[in-house]
Amino acid sequence: MMKRIAAAFTLLAMLGLAQAGTASAAQPLRIGTDISHPPLEFYRHPGGRVHGFDADIARAIAKRLGRPVQFVNMPFSSLLQSVAAGKVDFTISSMFDLPVREKIADFVDYFLSGTAIMVRAGNPHSVFTLAGFCGLRASAEVGTFQFSALKEQSARCRALGLGGIHVVSVPGDEQGAQALLAGRVAIHIADFPIVSYLARTVGNGKLVVAGRPFNQIPYGIAVRKGNVALRTAIVAALRAMVADGTYDRLLKKWHLQAGALRSIPVDAGKLYQH
Repeated sequence: MMKRIAAAFTLLAMLGLAQAGTASAAQPLRIGTDISHPPLEFYRHPGGRVHGFDADIARAIAKRLGRPVQFVNMPFSSLLQSVAAGKVDFTISSMFDLPVREKIADFVDYFLSGTAIMVRAGNPHSVFTLAGFCGLRASAEVGTFQFSALKEQSARCRALGLGGIHVVSVPGDEQGAQALLAGRVAIHIADFPIVSYLARTVGNGKLVVAGRPFNQIPYGIAVRKGNVALRTAIVAALRAMVADGTYDRLLKKWHLQAGALRSIPVDAGKLYQH
């Protein structure tokens, strides 16, 4: 029964693209991503194969649509503009589905994530929430939800008569981890899967996750507004992956079972915003 459901979803995806008169089956899907977010999208060797949960999800979608993949590596801050301008077909890059982003693109949601705090072992400043960051140097990748959160919390700190946060922008989360190790910042914040992975793999036990993840929001695949055929095809492909077990196998492969979001909604990020 599950195999028949998966086959039906795959057929629907294929028909959706064919009826819309999109490019031939041989044309690659151009997928925008910032390949600097292990375990979601990263290089084991510079310029080599793209690894990670997001990369595997993208390949599985493309396979069900009968298209090869072409990953287009770009800064995170350029992703939405690139999909809106038609430079890529869609983006997948551990991107939170936020209402402000839904004004630029439609989001097919596929994973539930949150923000986490990374500090040096022993948590020398005893920080567990954003409220404890006042007066400290904290880093986040520019253009991310976390970078904006640091700016907003800094303003709250100053309004309380406390020192603002000295916000440091970094080009990627691995650079944030290195800034922590070098003592250039006291805190780095990023998506929980990324922080958890870096704390395990960088610094030989010198970095840890502080407190619990907060602000849970789904990750979304961004599709240009108006491209209903592609959006519908991606939803159908992902639902087929859920039905045939592919989605759960990829979650298990990357130790991300806690973030399973099996309903595959569209533009559901607003439901998680308070």
